[in-house]
Amino acid sequence: MSQAQAMAPRFSVILATRDRPALFEEALASVLAQTHADTEIIVVNDGSSAACLDAYRAIWAAASAARGAAFQAHSLVHRPKGHGQSYAINFGAAQASGDYLCFLDDDDKWTDPQHLQRAAAAIDAAAGNGEVADLYMANQTAWINDDRPVGTLWLGTLQAQLQAAGHSADALGTYRVDVPALMRCTGFCHLNCLVVRRALFNSVGGMDEGIRWECDRDLFLKLIEASTLMLHHPAVVSYHRVPDPSKANNMTTALGMVEKRLLQSIVLDRALARSSNASIRHHAREHKGYALKKIALEYADTGNWADASFYAAQALGAAPGAKWLLFTLRCLLNRMVGAGRHG
Repeated sequence: MSQAQAMAPRFSVILATRDRPALFEEALASVLAQTHADTEIIVVNDGSSAACLDAYRAIWAAASAARGAAFQAHSLVHRPKGHGQSYAINFGAAQASGDYLCFLDDDDKWTDPQHLQRAAAAIDAAAGNGEVADLYMANQTAWINDDRPVGTLWLGTLQAQLQAAGHSADALGTYRVDVPALMRCTGFCHLNCLVVRRALFNSVGGMDEGIRWECDRDLFLKLIEASTLMLHHPAVVSYHRVPDPSKANNMTTALGMVEKRLLQSIVLDRALARSSNASIRHHAREHKGYALKKIALEYADTGNWADASFYAAQALGAAPGAKWLLFTLRCLLNRMVGAGRHG
């Protein structure tokens, strides 16, 4: 082992940020509060506006003074809409030297100072058995406007599901999970709660830079298929701010619902095209059907029966059902009636 390898940190934490210095400062503070010391922090400023740069620089200077070489801050060239989360995270990963990568959104925060300490213990326990942990997954809570809790999301149902199937946690409270179990879960592991072996992240090509919504789901599906040992601890480690649908000041709310579902459909199509895992393929087909149905309903609500019938028919093929068949027929009838009026 080279001296550089021996000095490499266990974890590289990547924080991508753009035009949110106040929230970012809170996120960074939660990383600095982690009790596990063998960690480097990599900040990627995705071309923030000039008005925010002084605030960012002050925060970076304080963090650099506290952590020295274990803190990096990189700024990408300014673009009107930024380079996107996927590009910024991939850029951060390219600067990382840690064995494992961790991620945190700039408007969220870790709420458990023991998160990385717990992950390290689970990874070490696997190593003690001669195994290499590829993924470590935890949980988070979600809130709208910091005062409205969102229901169970992400992997919130996984522990109960595993216990019902007769699986027990180890002495550290960690479960071993497989792809079928994860695909039966109601959600997927958010980036805030994910720890991934850096070599694995690189081997799957990192994040898809052509996707601006559900890029985390795309990465998750790639990673779990390529993983050998996946660990889950049900601890809630992160506080996630769900975008307020009444506002349009971030990537998620700025996209229209139809555009979101189209991007989701692309993610699921790619999973179908590349995956040979039956559970992942079933998940992709099922959720592709949901996405197409949402698109059809959006168009129907606006009276656009031509597009509603087009997507309804596709949804019927992906997720057939009597109720949806009737809806598809109604869309087609309304389309023909509309065409007759204009004929």
